[in-house]
Amino acid sequence: MSSTLLEVTRAAYEEVEQLERLKVKDLQTEQPTSKDCLFQSHRVRNMIDTITSTTEKIIEIYEDKDNARKDEIAALGGQNATGTNVFSAFYDRLKEIREYHRKHPAARVVDVDANEDYEALLKEEPVIEFTGEPQNIPHKLKSMR
Repeated sequence: MSSTLLEVTRAAYEEVEQLERLKVKDLQTEQPTSKDCLFQSHRVRNMIDTITSTTEKIIEIYEDKDNARKDEIAALGGQNATGTNVFSAFYDRLKEIREYHRKHPAARVVDVDANEDYEALLKEEPVIEFTGEPQNIPHKLKSMR
């Protein structure tokens, strides 16, 4: 992710929107078997959990407990405690963003329709974690004899 909170916020909103579109697309497809329906339910639940955790991160950014967001917005306007020039602050931020994208070329914005990673989520089987001990298993009964 980028070093700026505004860019992190923008990326989080983009991820939430992509997951919402994917969730709707997944729910619009009718599943032929009950097993596929169960997998679909788990996929959708995983997407909802991801959306929830991402929105919690967005809320934390907006709460701005350490005033980092406020300082960043002020820095974009050229206002800070030292009274720097508006244009120097702008060009310093531009340089920082360009360096980041030069170091991380994979962080570039991708067209939503061409994003194959999200489409792959619709085709994979979800990881299902069971929390309880299975009951009435025949091999357990045989080992007790």
